[in-house]
Parts: sequence; C-alpha cells; structure tokens
Amino acid sequence: MSRQGAYELAQLPAADGRLRLAVRGRIETGIAQQLLDEIVAQLPQGPRGVDLDLSGVEYFDSGGGAVIIALRQRLQRSGAELRIAASTPAIDGFLDLVDQERLLEPAAARTPRPESVIAHLGGATLQVLSDFRELVQFTGEVVVGLWGAVRQPRRVRWRETWLYMERTGLDAFPIVALISFLMGLITAFQAAVQLTQFGADIYVANLVGLSIVRELGPLMTAIIAAGRSGAAFAAEIGTMKVSEEVDALTTMGLDRTRFLVTPKVVALTLMLPCLTLCADLVGILGGLTVATLGLGLPAQVYMRQIRVALRPWDVYSGLMKSLAFAVLVAGVGCLRGFQARSGAASVGQVTTSAIVAGIFLIIVTDAVFTIVFHYW
Repeated sequence: MSRQGAYELAQLPAADGRLRLAVRGRIETGIAQQLLDEIVAQLPQGPRGVDLDLSGVEYFDSGGGAVIIALRQRLQRSGAELRIAASTPAIDGFLDLVDQERLLEPAAARTPRPESVIAHLGGATLQVLSDFRELVQFTGEVVVGLWGAVRQPRRVRWRETWLYMERTGLDAFPIVALISFLMGLITAFQAAVQLTQFGADIYVANLVGLSIVRELGPLMTAIIAAGRSGAAFAAEIGTMKVSEEVDALTTMGLDRTRFLVTPKVVALTLMLPCLTLCADLVGILGGLTVATLGLGLPAQVYMRQIRVALRPWDVYSGLMKSLAFAVLVAGVGCLRGFQARSGAASVGQVTTSAIVAGIFLIIVTDAVFTIVFHYW
C-alpha cells in the first residue's frame, strides 16, 4: 500500500493476469500527475489489463478524469485495457460526461482539399460585394458628417481638428517642400536637355510652371499625404478598433463618424490645398535654380515667363484636385482603420492597405480630372 498526501494506492490480489489497484481518498487536479506516475510505475511488463477500484474515493474532479483517460491511452498503446472494477455514482456520472471513445480515437490525417475555381470566384465575388456595401455605407456616413459640420460648425470637435491640422499640414511641410523642389529641379533639367537644342531655353519656365501647378504639385502632395496622414489615420482607428474603443463609443450612443472621422477629414481638406500651394511655389523655385545656375537665364526673365505661361485657372484646377485628394485620402484611411479585426498584424495590414488604396484612388481621380479639364 502507498499513501501519498490525500490518496492511498493499494495493489489487490491479481486475477487472470490482470493488475488490480484500489484508490482511496481524494483524486484532485493538484495530485493527478503524481497518482498517474505511481500507477504507471507499478505496471508490469506487458500487462493483460488493469482493474481499477474507485469505490473508496471521496472526492473526484477533472484531475481524476485526466488520470483515467491518460492511463487508458497508455494501456491501449501496449494492447491492454483499463476497466473500472468498482466506482461511485458521482464518479460514474462525471465520466459519463466525457466522450472517452472520441478522445481515444487516433487523430485522422486530414488532407486539405484544394478549393475549386468556382468556389474561389464565388468567395472573391462575395468579398467584393461586401467591401462595396461597406464603402457605400461609410461614404454616406462621411457625407452626412461633413454636411452636419457645414450646417453646425460648433458641433465639430475643433480641438482635435486643430491637432490633426498641425500633424497633416505643418509637420508635413518639410518633406513636401523637399520633394517639390527636387521635382521642379528634375523637370527643368529634363526640359533643358531638349529645348536647348532649339535655342528655346526660355520655355523651360513654361514647362516647369504648367507641369508643377497642374499635375506634379497636387499629385505629389497627395501621395505624400497618403503615406503620412492616410497611414496614420488607419493605424490610429485600427488600434482603437482592436482595443474595442470604437465599440465602446457605439455602446455609449456616440456617433463614431463625428468623433473619429469628421475631424480628420476636415483637417486634411483644409491643409492639403495649402500644402499644394506651397509645393507649387517651391517647385517653381526648383526650376528657377536650374534656369539661373545651369542655363544662365536671369531670374527676372524666368519669373516673367512664368507669369505669362500660367493662368488663374491652372492654379484653381490644381486646388480642386487637392480637395478631392484630401477627402479620398482621409476617407480611405479611416475606412481601412474600421476594417481592422484583431491583433497587431491586422493593424499593419489595414495601414498598408490604406496607403495602397489611397495612392491608387489618387491616380485614378487625377486621370478623371485631366480628361474632364481637357474637354472642358
């Protein structure tokens, strides 16, 4: 007989080559592994089976059930069996709750079936329809939120709006200025290579001014905003979605669009045209650097040619594009943030998706504007 803490383990006279063991006392989770090790130590080599007497057990919990199942599995691998020779109604009722046959079945090797083409297309179609439905719903929420901000400006959370204006405008100015200056520099160099052959160096100002103001200024500023502001919006809202802060706002009856989306959209809509104007000026200065230092043109001649080449509509068209780009970048960033599911990986995925989708929509929208302005 072995006495270990709360239980007693005794070996009874054998019958028909089977090992007979009796357990008394308490079988609980804290001593389950100890009891199992002691029973296994008493197993002879190649036993025909084990008869377990549990009639003297006073307390039996999930640890006892684990001992029974582990011992049964061990005996089954050696070709023997475990039999409960005597028990109590409480233990019988507990063991009836466990599907032991299911647990003892060997795990069948499941080979994944390849997905058929039809199933793949169907799943992709359903995903596209779901994304389109979510896009339409979110667009409606943003439009209603912006209209409410126009009708009742006092309801806008201006403190957060000013904060986002600083992040999307003032903090972005250095990188926008640097990129715009280099774009003006590169455009002027490329134009000078061709125009110098015909003695038309003066028209470098025309080419730089029109390309920067109409296309490169708004486009490059919007792409930078997509990489900075759009990604930041998606990461911020995505983190709030993962930590269930967005659900908490909804539970408290607060409008998520008014609290999270409208300040971001308003801030970027106000700041992106300002950044575009700065980008236009810096880009023209980049062309001026090449014209004066590389082509020998006086600065006064370059600036006079800029005034001749540019019209007010050229500037207005670029600002119109920047307004549309601002709404797209902020809206896509917020939408992707709300699509975060769970975990840090999901936040990273929606942030990347916000950048890619934002740049794609910027290019498509710019192409549409270009076609419309050409025929208009």
